[in-house]
Amino acid sequence: MAPLSVLPGRIRFEASCLIANGGGCDLLERNILALQGVSEITSSPRTGRVLVRFDEGIVSRSEIEARLEQALRAVRELKDAAPEHPTSRRSSTARGESSPGIGHFVMEMALHAFLPAPLDLLLPAATALRR
Repeated sequence: MAPLSVLPGRIRFEASCLIANGGGCDLLERNILALQGVSEITSSPRTGRVLVRFDEGIVSRSEIEARLEQALRAVRELKDAAPEHPTSRRSSTARGESSPGIGHFVMEMALHAFLPAPLDLLLPAATALRR
């Protein structure tokens, strides 16, 4: 993996396996922080980017890159092993509630029963209730 940016004591990477993967970011950060000489690491599940600040006198860039590859491999394996849960909304009927369409219709009819007759021209369904 090639770094996006390299400055003395600072290196930035990008990994697509971290996008929308907060648990993977946490795992990666713990793994890299365990390396002596690394003072700070930040990873973003929004962008998949990783910034590592380190002391060049204690740890080399190649050691960080090797540890990062190892940690990313673990993140990928964890992501592949975990079952994906699609975000599905439960229907209101599954929660024991009535359908929102029926509730809306009943409320609309009740309101039209109490509203003045000129509004019947706007909603012809209301005239059926008045007859």
